[in-house]
This record gives sequence, structure tokens and C-alpha cells, in this order.
Amino acid sequence: MKIGIKYLPFLLFSLAASSQAAVIYSADDGSNIDLYGRLGFNVSDKKTGDTSGDFDARIGFSARQMINDKFAVIGFTQYQVNAAEYANNIKAENPNDFTARYVWAGLDFAEYGKITAGRVSSGLIMFTDIGDVFASSDVAVARQANFVDSTAVQVFRQDGTVQYQNTIGNLDVSTAYIIGNNTSSLDYGVNAALRYTLDLGAAGRIQPVLAAEQTQARHGDQSGQSDDNADKYQMWGIGSRYYLGDAMLGLLYTEDNVTYLDGRPDSTDKDWEATLVYALTPDWWLRAGYRHLLNTDGDDLKLRDTTFEIQYKVTAKSSIYGSYSWRNGEGGTNRVTGKAVSFGGSDPADDYFHLGLRYEF
Repeated sequence: MKIGIKYLPFLLFSLAASSQAAVIYSADDGSNIDLYGRLGFNVSDKKTGDTSGDFDARIGFSARQMINDKFAVIGFTQYQVNAAEYANNIKAENPNDFTARYVWAGLDFAEYGKITAGRVSSGLIMFTDIGDVFASSDVAVARQANFVDSTAVQVFRQDGTVQYQNTIGNLDVSTAYIIGNNTSSLDYGVNAALRYTLDLGAAGRIQPVLAAEQTQARHGDQSGQSDDNADKYQMWGIGSRYYLGDAMLGLLYTEDNVTYLDGRPDSTDKDWEATLVYALTPDWWLRAGYRHLLNTDGDDLKLRDTTFEIQYKVTAKSSIYGSYSWRNGEGGTNRVTGKAVSFGGSDPADDYFHLGLRYEF
């Protein structure tokens, strides 16, 4: 089954963002404009416990304008129906509206790296993707980031980020300063991620990753925080992917905490996750994963999720997914509102299934 491994990095990345493109414009100097998109339909009992069907759509543009052979202006924008988060603190009034996931522009200096600014494709994805391998999954890593930065519904997409990324030999480097915007309530934010690829020959390939972030609230009159006493957010994580033949094993551990101005104890998440991806053939893929998250001194959310998924690639650009998640967690309680806290829009104690058809271009 050696043919399967060459497709593995591509298929894993395609779960996080559309990885194929339709060329709209291409010039001899390398300048281009590409269209990315995803269309799909999902059937699940995840949200309410009742089986329902939901339309899935995502569209975006990637552009590159060459200045010379070592320098280019680049940009990317991507919108999604019913996105998990909203950019610039503007939430869609209708769940069928398109809301922004990524909007950024930057400069590419070839071997000297690239600088991007806006709602960027964060280098923290190198870490979060270790656990984010399923077609229907919610990222638990750094879930408390939006307590301080309300635009960070997921930690790898935050408004007002200026980021530098580069690959130096086998080392991938990313670091960012988060300025925020006039509604993100940030004084400042910083993050960094490092990933090293070690080729073990016949023994496979290993990719250890380190990641960290810290954000500080501004507490201004225009604060967008749900709890203005949330003062500082800190996160660190360590993990790795191991590739051998047609299999990929992922492991990660992360902690994050929120400190408060009113004397409440820090709200701390401790999360570890394990994932396994196996290519039976280039068309049939199996995935399995386990996640264990425990919050202390906060909302007391507990996640104990075991997920199995099968994917069949109908064509090179379309797939059918089927998965089932056994959940043995406990919902928490918001310390400010007293309301129940779920995860991914559902009770973490309730199992759910997911069937999906997805076409990407």
C-alpha cells in the first residue's frame, strides 16, 4: 500500500482548508489568481439530537503578484456559510450568510520567508491540525482564547494579526504579533510555533511541534468580551505526528488558562488528544481519535470523545464521509451567566453520527 502515503499530507490538509484550486488568471512571471471552494451536504444528529441535514459551502480567492523572482505581493480571502466564527466582530444575522474565515494580505520573500497581516492562516495550525483530522470535528485546543480576544473563536484565526513564517531546512517557523481591532478588546497578543521534520528512513518520519500564545485584554469602553474581568490568556502545547507507510499517528498535549481581575481563580484547560489516519487504498481512508479535556476552576467542562470515521474518495475532488463519536463528557456552567456550556453546539455527554458528501475545487 505504499501508493497511499504520498496522498496523506494532502488529504489531511484538505480537511482544514480547501487544498485544490481553479486557476482564474495566470501570467508567465508567476502571478496568478486562484479560486478555492467547497460544496457539501451533511446529515447528523449532533446539534439537537434529532437527525437533520445542513448545506455546507466555502469559497475563497488566493492571489500572487510577482514583483521580481524573489519578491511577490500575496493575499487570500475565504468565506463560509455558517462559519464557526466571525471576522471583525461582525456576526452573520442569518446562518446561511457567508462570513469571513480568512482575510489577509502580505509579502513573500521566497527563501527569506513571508509576512502576512489580517485574519491570517496562523502557524498554530501546525499544532492544532494534529488533532483536527475529521470531516466533522470541533477544535478543543485553546478553546478559551476567545475569553480575551472575542474574534478568536478558534485560536488559529484572530483579527489584526501580523505574522512571519519561513522554512529553514527541516524546520518550519511561525511567529506573530496580534494587534487586534477596535472591537477585539486586545492590548496585545503574541504567538509562535515550531515544527521539525525528522526523516528516519525505513522507520518513517516524525514531526514534533511546539506552540504557545499569550494575549492581554485592553478593558476599554468598546470591549467585546463576554466577561470584561477576563484579563490574560496563555496557552502552550507540545505534540507530534509520526508517519509510517500508509499510517499517521498524532499525539498532542496542551494547557491554557485565563486569569481574572476580580480575584477568581484561573480557568484552566488540560487537553490531550490522539489520532490515527490509515490509507487502506488511495480511495479508502480510516480515521480514529480520542480526546480528553478537563477544565478546572472555570466552567468545569469535561470532554471524553472517541471518534471513528471512514472516507471514500468518489473522485479526485469529491468524498463521502461517515463517522460516529462516542462521548462520555460533562457539560459545564458559565460562571458569569450561569447558563449551560456545551461543546461544538451539542452536549458533550451525547453520542452523535455524521454523514457527509463534499466536493472541493
